[in-house]
Formats: sequence, structure tokens, C-alpha cells
Amino acid sequence: MAGANAAQMRHFLADTYLSFVYWTVLTSLGLCIWYFPLWHMGISGYEVALLSNISPVVLGVPFIRRVIRRHRAIAAVLGLVGVAAYAIANPTQRLLAVAVGSAGVSLSLGATLYTDKVQGTGRLERDIQAWEAGLLVSIAVRMLFQTNNPVWPTMNETNGGWNKTGLALGVLAVLDVVTRKSDAMAEVHEAKKHDLSPGDSTATKRQAAWVPAALGFGGLLFALHSMYSDSAIIGRWSWDGYPATGPQPVPWGGLVITAMAAGFSVGHRADLATGMLWWGVASANAALITLVSGWPGFAGGLALGFYLGTVTRSILRVVALCPPGRTLFAGMLWYNILVLGHVWVVAYEFVPGGPLLRERTWLIVAATMLSLYAGVRAARASLVSRPVNARDGPDSPVARTLRHRARSVFWVAVVAGWAAMAVRLPAATRTPVPFHPEQRLIT
Repeated sequence: MAGANAAQMRHFLADTYLSFVYWTVLTSLGLCIWYFPLWHMGISGYEVALLSNISPVVLGVPFIRRVIRRHRAIAAVLGLVGVAAYAIANPTQRLLAVAVGSAGVSLSLGATLYTDKVQGTGRLERDIQAWEAGLLVSIAVRMLFQTNNPVWPTMNETNGGWNKTGLALGVLAVLDVVTRKSDAMAEVHEAKKHDLSPGDSTATKRQAAWVPAALGFGGLLFALHSMYSDSAIIGRWSWDGYPATGPQPVPWGGLVITAMAAGFSVGHRADLATGMLWWGVASANAALITLVSGWPGFAGGLALGFYLGTVTRSILRVVALCPPGRTLFAGMLWYNILVLGHVWVVAYEFVPGGPLLRERTWLIVAATMLSLYAGVRAARASLVSRPVNARDGPDSPVARTLRHRARSVFWVAVVAGWAAMAVRLPAATRTPVPFHPEQRLIT
């Protein structure tokens, strides 16, 4: 039993690291793209690399879906290409490598949701919790490295990058995925013994409304990326010019990762998370962080982060019940539209249609919340309004064990984040001074 528990924890940590790779590549893609319009001072054409994340559309092809389902390490290895991109000096070639990585991690997520929805095994729940844990680990790492991710392709040995270490850990995580096939088959056989055959399960056969599920997923991913992938973002949103009217990122960014972890910790309660009243409370807090400055706005951002944590599991579970190709294609396409809209709010004059969204962040936030409304409605209809097998429900022994394991990783990440804040606090509170004050230069 102890050996089995150790193996399961090893699998979970490997999945968590691959999720960390997911968030690393996702956040680095825009960073690498942004170089080109700044260099060209106009639309460069390289922005099309953003569409690399719609790769799950190929899951709509039965042959490709079968190959990826049987050999999930293929997509994981493609994702590591985005980590290895740091070794490429040419910016264009590096962007191409990151785009390949983006396609890989997006395809890996789609294949995971589609493959692991076998009832009674808890594999889907474990995968989603690992995805959540990877985000928290990514946040904690960026808290320590002053908002940089040391595995980004823009990092290297001269500016604090840990690229080789990150790549080596990724290879170990992929090896774990390759060698665990026998464990996965054992879980499926165990489910079949309890009359939970993948082919006979009512929950597996039914399909949710894929359009609202896709919109919900796109809105969720955009909100997590644009507002919560770095603990400093919400604090900066709450500022209103100089001097700062809101909390400093150090140390109060620790509250952001705490709110996220708390939300993830109670995300198994789909009946509460998908309630319309809860969505209304979240919308009010979204308005607060968007329209109100200072600590009240920051408090609204914390509450919104907690809400996103509570609905993440429900939205990903309902996406898993939908046709994988079209659902994730539409979801990622909507995410890309929101990302572009988020850029357009600060668009320069040369950007086509710039005046339409300039200084109108509230429109993007409103679209995000409406997307989440569609997603939670679909999740409530599929996960709450229909009966769930007791062995696959949130109170089953399997589910409780998975939650305990995931929460331990969640809160270790939180403690690491606060430790990073403590390490950085002396420097953050020190009055800035020039490197060479005797020269009296401003550079």
C-alpha cells in the first residue's frame, strides 16, 4: 500500500511539473511574440504564432485522437520544445520553437481531458488538480524570481535562468508518463469490476453543451493567465497613478496565491461553485477590481481569484464531456480573441481598430465574466442536475484521497510563495539608489 501511495504521489508530482511547463509555455508565447511588433513598430505578421494553441482541433480526427490517446508522451515532448527554445539565439526561430511548444501543451491538455474521463478511477480529477497545482507552482516560482519564470525561453544563465534544470525535470516527468501505462490500465480494470466500464458508463456517454463549455474554458484560461499567473498583477491593477494607492506586490502578492489555493481546495463542491448567486458575487468583485482603486479594488481581486479557483474543476470537467476537437478549438480561439482584446486596450495608433477598445478594460472583463457564466451554466446542467455514481462523486474514498494529495501540494506552493516574499521584502522596502550616484546621470 505504501508503495502504491508513493507511486501515485510520484505520478501527481510529474503531472504537476508538466502543468508547470504548460503555464510556462503559455505565458512565454505572448512574451516572445511581443518582441516583433515592438521591433517593427507595427503589425509584423508574427502575431499569427498565437494561433498555435488551437492545436487540439486535430483531436477531431479519429486517427490522430487514437494515436495521441495511446501515446500521450508525444504531446508532452512537443511541449518541452518550448522550454528548450532558450538555446536558440535567433528570435524568429525561437518564436517558432515556442509556438511548437504551445501547440504541444495545448494538445496534451486536450488529450488528457479526453482520455482520463473514465468513471470511478479519479484520473480526470487528478489531472485537473495537477493542472491547478502547476499554476500555483508557477506563481510561487515567479514570486521568488521577481516575476520572471526562470524556465522562460527569454531567460539564460546570464540573467538568472534555470533552463537546463527545467528541461531535465521535464524529461523526467515525461519518462514517468511513459512508464505509468500499466498503472492506468489497472485503474480502468478496477473500474470495470465495479460496473463502471468506459463503454457503458452513462456519464461518459452523455455530452454537455459544447459551445457554452468552450466559452467558459476560454474565459477561465484568459482570466487565470491575464490576472493571476503572477502574484503582482492584481496589486498593480489596484493602483491609480503615482503615488501607489494599493498594496505593494511584495509582500501582499502572497495573498493572491493564498486566495487561489483556497479556491482550488474547495473546487470539488460543484453544487456551490456553479451557483448563479456565486457568479453574481464574483461579477461584483470583478467590477470592483476593474473600477475601484486601492485596497478595496485589491480585495475584489482576491475574491475574484478565489472564485476562479472554485469553478476551475467544474469547467474542465464539463469540457471533458464534450467533443474534444471542436470544444477546445473554440475555447482556445475565444481565449485568443480575449488576449488580443486585452492588448487592444492599450493599442497604439498604428494598430487597426485601436480606438474601439482603447482604455476600455471593463469591456474585456465583462466579456470574460459572461463567458464564465456560460461555462458554469453548462457545468451545472451536466455535473449537478444529473445523478453521479457514488464511487465517482466528491465524497468517494478515491476523491477524498486525491483531494488530500492535491491540497498538500497547493499549500506547499503557498508556503513557498510567502517564503519568497519574506526573502524579497528587505530589498523591496529599501529606498532605490543609483548604481553610480557620483555621475548624477539618468539613464
